Amino acid sequence: MKVLKRYANRRLYDPETSKTITLEDVAEMIIAGEEIKVIDNMSGQDITPKILGQTFLKVSLGQRNEEFSNYMLSALIRETGKDISALFGRLVLGGIGLAYLTKEKMDRILQSMVALGELRLEEVKSYREDLLTHLAQRASENSEQIQEDLKKVGRELEEGGEKELAVEDLSEKIRKIAERVKESESL
Repeated sequence: MKVLKRYANRRLYDPETSKTITLEDVAEMIIAGEEIKVIDNMSGQDITPKILGQTFLKVSLGQRNEEFSNYMLSALIRETGKDISALFGRLVLGGIGLAYLTKEKMDRILQSMVALGELRLEEVKSYREDLLTHLAQRASENSEQIQEDLKKVGRELEEGGEKELAVEDLSEKIRKIAERVKESESL
């Protein structure tokens, strides 16, 4: 985990590289899979959620998609005011951040849900098992669909002599299969 510091002038600093960094730099670290923690240099307080929120706004507004930013932030605010454990489950099952969700991170998230009263301690094991079961089912469904798609493309290739199959159509089908394979890898 990379620890960053924020100074009184609101600048972020990477002690490892001895350089000042921007929110765009933070976004690049996160996209690259780096876990970060941001400490306020004056108070010693962990301000990671605040910096992540600012980073999201900077990156999404930089894409000039204010509607998406407004929608996403409003939806998150609405959802976090409800059942956090249900929101976490939907995010994971939707594949959001799944590639970076380790067992240790999941355990820390579940323990924080217990500490906040969102989940009872005796429910943690069954919650985790249900989530993993749903993930396994989704991965299995994706695998079956990929196999069906590959068989269909193979049949179309074999029938190529009888029917004129456009190269563009075949390329598009292969691209879609590749996308499904990539999605299933993140599950």
